[in-house]
Amino acid sequence: MTTKQTSSTALCIALLLTPLLSAYAEQPLASVQAQTATSNDSAWFNEAKFGMFIHWGVYSKLERGEWVMNKERIPITEYKKLASEFNPIKFDADAWVAVAKAAGMKYITITSKHHDGFAMFDSDASDWNIVDATPFDRDVIKELSDACQKEGIKFGVYYSQAQDWTHPGGIMSPRAYWDPAQDRSEEAFQKYLDTVSIPQMKEVIRIANPSHLWFDTPFGMTPEIGKKIVRELRSVSPDILLNSRLMYHGREVEGLDPNQVLELREIGVDFLSYRDRTIPAKPFAGWDWETCMTLNGSWGYNASDSGWKTPTEVVKMLSQVVSKGGSFLLNFGPTPEGELQPEGVEVVKQVGEWLEVNGEAIYGASGSDLNKTGEILDGAGVNADGSMKEPGKKKAAKGSRKKKPKKGEQKNIDFDWVATSRPATDDAPAKIYVHVFNWPKGGLEIERMTQRVGKAYVLSDESKSPIEFTQDGTKLTLSLPSETKAPIATVFCLEINQ
Repeated sequence: MTTKQTSSTALCIALLLTPLLSAYAEQPLASVQAQTATSNDSAWFNEAKFGMFIHWGVYSKLERGEWVMNKERIPITEYKKLASEFNPIKFDADAWVAVAKAAGMKYITITSKHHDGFAMFDSDASDWNIVDATPFDRDVIKELSDACQKEGIKFGVYYSQAQDWTHPGGIMSPRAYWDPAQDRSEEAFQKYLDTVSIPQMKEVIRIANPSHLWFDTPFGMTPEIGKKIVRELRSVSPDILLNSRLMYHGREVEGLDPNQVLELREIGVDFLSYRDRTIPAKPFAGWDWETCMTLNGSWGYNASDSGWKTPTEVVKMLSQVVSKGGSFLLNFGPTPEGELQPEGVEVVKQVGEWLEVNGEAIYGASGSDLNKTGEILDGAGVNADGSMKEPGKKKAAKGSRKKKPKKGEQKNIDFDWVATSRPATDDAPAKIYVHVFNWPKGGLEIERMTQRVGKAYVLSDESKSPIEFTQDGTKLTLSLPSETKAPIATVFCLEINQ
């Protein structure tokens, strides 16, 4: 849809669908969603596919990640002293956007306020913000929004709507409570929502005019509160896209039941945010969705974290996400001086060079169920240290020692190739793009190819010189040389006969 449903229309739809829920109970959740999904206009989101996530705030001064206040139980009065020392004079919004653009990223999402309650914009609702509380005295969110607008990059803000460690009433989670000033009463929570959270979200929308708002950790949220927040935000920006963490944390998405699916749509959620560092095994049909990933092992700046992912790992994850129909949000944690770490910049620069040649297989592409797996392709979990688990991995033999993964190490990307696709248009045939990471010996065999291929070529070949192939029933075989010199991955384009 191109306009937001009115609440009455959504309610009517929900009432009409309620008698059907018992019938849906025997169907996969993906099927339920395909029959009930509606959304705001998200054409840009489906085209973009690749974005930059930024976790930045006063916590960067401590150089131990964005949860340092909570993990080390730092008292509010002590933590707030960081603001007087936070002066990121090397921050350059244009330089950050240039990095994103060179990387082939089409949108940026930055923490306008994380769980520590510190706003990275000029706020009237609380003076605990970068303009009023720091010597820097500049509105980071406004500057970055303006820089994105100049370069045609979509700009969005993260806002922790229901977890705030410094404002009274901002904590409903028992594990977040350690300072007597953190009032956990229901009355305080309602006051926090009405005087800090909702007003600040409306402020940042007016300041930055974001295309999307990214909620997180919805402790204490109810459907009534969710509806109120959506109503308030859409009164300022009717077309803003909102993610599912308004109501359900990313780790809970795959456990949603049909009633919750209907509830999310009725409340006004536009896209699903999956669990951090997770590529879902089977994404829900009928929904736009996104997964977020760390570039090293940390979200906020961590001086001791040198576990950078390689360009090949990033492209493999990006390709896998798009092959399932999703979007990929890759994180930077800037330094306290306001710089993006050069190691990460170099990684995404090489990703951008690959995308410059092969972007047709990513931007605006659809998913495909064609793939050739190695040990594992679908799904991922997260270890306590932020590293990736390997669901479905065979157990090690008795007596063998299992090597502990490094922090932030991505472990669910061992596959030979995956495919993305594009439907036919009036000017072009339907296409399937095969992203090959492990070069096959003797030819590339593709099983379950039910469509007839008319032409095959390497996407990076400007002349589109045809590659010889045979198609026997549902088995397609491409004739290939013994090796490839292409960096990161070779993408083959298969044009489908009409």
